[in-house]
Amino acid sequence: MATGQVRLNTPAGSGEQQGGKFSRRNLLLGAMGVSAAAFVASFSVVPIFVTKVLQIEVKEIAAGDQLVYSAAANGKAAGDPISASDIQQGKSIQAFPKGKSDNQQNLIEIVRIAAGSGKEGLVAYSAICTHLGCVVGGTLNAKGEIACPCHNSQFDPANNAAVIGGPAPRPLPGLPLEVGQDGTITAGGLFNGPIGVV
Repeated sequence: MATGQVRLNTPAGSGEQQGGKFSRRNLLLGAMGVSAAAFVASFSVVPIFVTKVLQIEVKEIAAGDQLVYSAAANGKAAGDPISASDIQQGKSIQAFPKGKSDNQQNLIEIVRIAAGSGKEGLVAYSAICTHLGCVVGGTLNAKGEIACPCHNSQFDPANNAAVIGGPAPRPLPGLPLEVGQDGTITAGGLFNGPIGVV
């Protein structure tokens, strides 16, 4: 051993080296520092990742969307295209735009208020009640009205879905319709007001 050097007597396997450069204490402090840095970094990276993962594309109705049955009716399956001739006078059908049934705000009540087999006599409204956002009945009531089963709001389909009873504060928003040469119904535009509760 050279003059001026001190040799540390440490037990074998203690993890310490000469001069105290490497010790268990330094190793633990280093590991705690790395862990703390990773913890802090997670609060800046994880929210960005989670936000991207949790973003769900909401598909809204658009002009030109083909309307399809929301449930089986008239011998047709849910998802089948609706033909104007499928709807008889004084009857209604609930529909979704094709490929957009995952957004309940797209649910539509189509009503034939006058005789015909084409666009004439057809009207369409949001099927979401303006009172508390319940889905209105899929068929007209005995008086030929669109009725909400939750709190008994009634809407007149022949008068722009005006409220004629119950607590709903405003009419159901209307939707323009188009009927193709093959008789299938499409959205002719957007709803003329906000859907459901405002």
